[in-house]
Amino acid sequence: MKIAFCTPFKPITHASVSGDVTIARDLVDTFRGFGHTVIPVEYFPARGIATSPSRWPAAIRAMRRMTEQARQADCWLTYGSYYKVPDIFGPTVSARLGIPYCLFQASYAKNRGKHLASWPGYALNKRAMLRADHIFCNRVNDLRGCAKLNLPDDRYTHIKPGLPDDLFRRDQTARRQWRQQWHVDTTPVIMTAAMMRYGVKTEGLRWVIESCAELMDAGLDLKLVIAGDGPRRNEIEPLALDRLGTNVTFLGMVDRADLPGVFSAGDIFAFPGLEESVGMVYLEAQQCGLPAVATDDEGAPNVIRHEYSGLITPVSRPAFTKALERLVMDAPLREQLGRQAMASVRKSHNAANNYKRMEQIMEDIALREKI
Repeated sequence: MKIAFCTPFKPITHASVSGDVTIARDLVDTFRGFGHTVIPVEYFPARGIATSPSRWPAAIRAMRRMTEQARQADCWLTYGSYYKVPDIFGPTVSARLGIPYCLFQASYAKNRGKHLASWPGYALNKRAMLRADHIFCNRVNDLRGCAKLNLPDDRYTHIKPGLPDDLFRRDQTARRQWRQQWHVDTTPVIMTAAMMRYGVKTEGLRWVIESCAELMDAGLDLKLVIAGDGPRRNEIEPLALDRLGTNVTFLGMVDRADLPGVFSAGDIFAFPGLEESVGMVYLEAQQCGLPAVATDDEGAPNVIRHEYSGLITPVSRPAFTKALERLVMDAPLREQLGRQAMASVRKSHNAANNYKRMEQIMEDIALREKI
């Protein structure tokens, strides 16, 4: 197949290492690995487009160029659509070219249609989802949204998030090197990673810092290593240094290719995952042998097996701290969960295995359209 691929939220060349970009890149790489041609069409920033009429002429011109770029495609696939960033391109371009239109990760929230400010984006997103030949959901909440839209069961499919083969693995050599650099021997190392932007990401880092500080105040020895950067680092770093002193290290932005070595040097991955939609970072850490500690708020429970590959707590910082304490104090348990975490990701979250079902459905739809 030749697949025209659209990402209204961010270009796949974006410098960010956030989950949405890495999922998009992994999706493209996996389909190319299947032998398909993936054509990333021109990127146009669609965030807020529904209420920005001054940008509509530029969007229309971009849509015309996308149409030409997708001229030889067998189907159109858009990654990401919701009321803030509705897919305004896929339904129109696919109709013009007479090719199937598929959506990956589309969210429907009925309450957004009840407010004047969000209604335009809600309406455009609903239009896209209703027109899609098939919707692939890597988030359980999105399955519920499709059901609320009264879509037939054969119009949407759950696709578990996955990692490409051998992209992340435990690296014992890197573990020794990093731990020597951090001056830790048997001290438990807690890893966390997040973009330090406004909102729940920063709040999640505050949780981790405060929980580690409480454990240190109780007499436990530990080291916290934080990967990531962003506009709130100037608030997070002073807080961490004040609460943890020399027991915290900031790595800044870490290239994804270097993350396996960094994660391998840790013993536990901790991040509450407040409003976390998918939680790719949990899969990446678990693939490197780290048990993960997170809350049951949205995505984390779908990628962490409680008491098997990590610990899931209620959305409560005391409960989160208690789970973290349990793993800090019990080396055999965290080593057991870490081994099981690697096996769990390999079995249930392999991108090639999980996206194979998606490939089959898209091929069936494309073939049916040609008959």
